[in-house]
Amino acid sequence: MQGLAGRVVAITAERRSSEQADLLRSRGATVIEAPTMHTVDLTTDEELRAATDAVIEQPPGVLVATTGYGMRVWFDAAGAWGRRDELIAALSSSRAIARGAKARSALRQVGIDVSWVAPDESMPQVLDHLRTTIRPEERVAVQLFDPGDHPTTAAVHDLAGDLVEVPVYRWVLPDDLEPVHDLIGSVVADEVDAVTFTSQPAARHLFRIADDAGTDGALREAFAEHTLAVCVGHVCAEALVENGVERHVFPDRARLAPMVRLVEERLGPVGVDH
Repeated sequence: MQGLAGRVVAITAERRSSEQADLLRSRGATVIEAPTMHTVDLTTDEELRAATDAVIEQPPGVLVATTGYGMRVWFDAAGAWGRRDELIAALSSSRAIARGAKARSALRQVGIDVSWVAPDESMPQVLDHLRTTIRPEERVAVQLFDPGDHPTTAAVHDLAGDLVEVPVYRWVLPDDLEPVHDLIGSVVADEVDAVTFTSQPAARHLFRIADDAGTDGALREAFAEHTLAVCVGHVCAEALVENGVERHVFPDRARLAPMVRLVEERLGPVGVDH
């Protein structure tokens, strides 16, 4: 018998959702795909080009790389403008710190040395590190993972003598909210065994949509009583805690495959006690 035979698992992710769905279906699960967020590409935005030019013309003393995906998109955008090599050269002179392993890998792939990586892949750890290492009036460039007055960006601004914000993408609500409303209704009706989350915005947006519809209380109760909330890692799980979901799980290694294996371990096929 397949490990998730008879189980219903919902996916809230947009990026790599088909890969996740294939992993779950290969284990026998019925999959509901209801992205709670949409990624807006800002690589054609003049603000990103201006930030890139600023970094090249005056390389920062510190680079904060928050996501591997964001860094790769930034390098690709600079390449489209014919400035990729110049950008890499400018950042190679910076003291690069990474929020996690994926950001570190993206920098290493282009030959940029990384001086420090946050052990738990969290921005609070990045801020703590910056508080003890930034020199007075030092110029800092931050690849933004959530543009729009994010509290961590404001905190870095207070620490840095000069801050260059690099907006690569923005997360917004999906254009079509009906699949998300249907998902919320199914979760509340105890028709979904587990819901997976691979980013904080995915969790926050689910509850934002539920709150607008007046179903957030019922959704929290469902997660507390019968539907399992499964996160890709502990950083993602923080957004669930913020929204009152204390009953959740995440794998030791914050990656997609371990998360899917954890779903299988916690649920198992219908009719088999776990």
